[in-house]
Amino acid sequence: MAREVKVVQPSNPTDEERHMMLRLALEEVGRIEDYDNLIELLSPPKEITTILPPGGCKGINVGIIGGGIAGLSAAFELRKLGFDITIFEQQKERIGGRIYTYYFDDNKRFYGELGAMRIPISHEATWKYINLFKLKTTPFIQNNDNAFIYVRNKRAINDPYGISVMEKIYPEFNLAPWERKEPWQKLVSYGLGASLLQISPDIRREILQNKKRYSPEIEYFDSLSIRRELEERGLSEGAIEMLSSIVTFSGWLYDNSYIESLQEQYAVDDAFRYQIDGGMVNLPLGIYRSLKSLNPKEYKNISENQLGKITWNNGTRVKGIYRNNEDNNVILEYSSEGEITTSRQSFDFVVCTIPFSSLRNVTVYPMFSTEKMQAIKEVNYIAGQKTLFMCKEKFWEEGGPSKEIIGGASYTDLPIGSIWYPSYNIEYNIADLESQVIPSVRREYKSYGGAGVLLASYNLSRDAMRLGNLEPITRLEWIKTQVEHVQGLKEGYLDDIVLDSKTIQWDNEQGFFGAVCYYMPGQKRLFAYASSQPEYDNRVYFAGEHISQEHGWIQGAIKSAMIAANEVAEHCKNYMKTGIN
Repeated sequence: MAREVKVVQPSNPTDEERHMMLRLALEEVGRIEDYDNLIELLSPPKEITTILPPGGCKGINVGIIGGGIAGLSAAFELRKLGFDITIFEQQKERIGGRIYTYYFDDNKRFYGELGAMRIPISHEATWKYINLFKLKTTPFIQNNDNAFIYVRNKRAINDPYGISVMEKIYPEFNLAPWERKEPWQKLVSYGLGASLLQISPDIRREILQNKKRYSPEIEYFDSLSIRRELEERGLSEGAIEMLSSIVTFSGWLYDNSYIESLQEQYAVDDAFRYQIDGGMVNLPLGIYRSLKSLNPKEYKNISENQLGKITWNNGTRVKGIYRNNEDNNVILEYSSEGEITTSRQSFDFVVCTIPFSSLRNVTVYPMFSTEKMQAIKEVNYIAGQKTLFMCKEKFWEEGGPSKEIIGGASYTDLPIGSIWYPSYNIEYNIADLESQVIPSVRREYKSYGGAGVLLASYNLSRDAMRLGNLEPITRLEWIKTQVEHVQGLKEGYLDDIVLDSKTIQWDNEQGFFGAVCYYMPGQKRLFAYASSQPEYDNRVYFAGEHISQEHGWIQGAIKSAMIAANEVAEHCKNYMKTGIN
């Protein structure tokens, strides 16, 4: 008999513990050979002070468009070299961009995430900042055996072997005989995961790279939609329809490029996720406070007089990017909230971190390269909607160990899409058997009574637009009704339970106009490289999750910002050597 080795997913993991979990995740999916490649591809680029010494760029001005996590990260790195940095951020009252923790009380005890809410253990660049700013983390619970799958008015529990779904939901769909014998988890793994193993490890690397030319295998899978890949694997239309309701986050994106699915599978993004204690916004706030400090403790071996100056212009929208042909500088035109008049400011360099969906509404003259302008025009962003409920009782935790839901999500074909349950201050064990058995999970829950915040609806794409654009009162009542259906509650039960709510529809948010970048078929081949290239003879650089190949993740925003900062430093280094502008 195999010896059972107990491994704990700890809070505040060390790098060694994260890497051990990454190895476990890769062993589970049969791809341990990808370990070294993933560490390399997801690690931060070289330290910027190895390009030039601290304070080496004093007197050089950089304008940063956007004060989200990418803009903050670029500023944090560039400051080490003494650049004078001006950040233009459209949001007046909030820091963090699409990292958006919403607090229902002044003590910040009751909160939920309207934006990013989890961090995979493989995202090395993100963890560098988490460690640097000494942020506390706890495991993010992705799945819960007591949660529900509610499809076609049939309620099943999300048991790990798919038995409940097979009994109650499978009969609702026209499945092939062989499909009826397989749990839905295996159908998903076969339909979306089998192709990854057919790609050699060296070529798999390209999934996370911006390249001018990709291998034929990568271009092929980029050309497929997710739905087409499921068809290519031989799944029936009935199975494809069923999985779109059970695995909602894939179902909403069936029309998008299959390469996006491969991206998350390759980096095992679904394994061992974490959340930041007190709210994800503590990450951008940590960087912001450091930038505002005259003598920040995060910059080791860099003196105060070597650091660059930071000017923060919040409530300011950049309306134009212009090239000054006389001195080769870049002029930004901007206006403050509520003002008609505009101002202009000249910079030696600009780092543009706003989404292309927002950059599309900025005047660019002369235009960037044809490829870049086409990317700005065409690169796809998906809609995203989230609604939080502030509840006087955590009704989802009632019923004892066999029924309580602490962490994880319920999924439904109703417009709300998914319900996510809070999982603060939780650790769980992983029993890894020294055999080919997939590690099982035994959760040790610590439940806290009283009020709580429920992510009552999280959906993407068409459902996000349809639900998010309802009148607020209609939307609130509609979401409450659907949550009652999924949870098996009597009609009107939530009327006395829900004390407050907060909704975001990212398509309607000024400065964003979409939740995340998510390629349509063929867009990686067409736009990945062009999106990341500088413009105006290396005077304008780009960063953000849309510039990376980790779309929708904090990792993509942070690492692309570090790369952009390094590219600015490299240009300054070459200029200092040659004296040529």
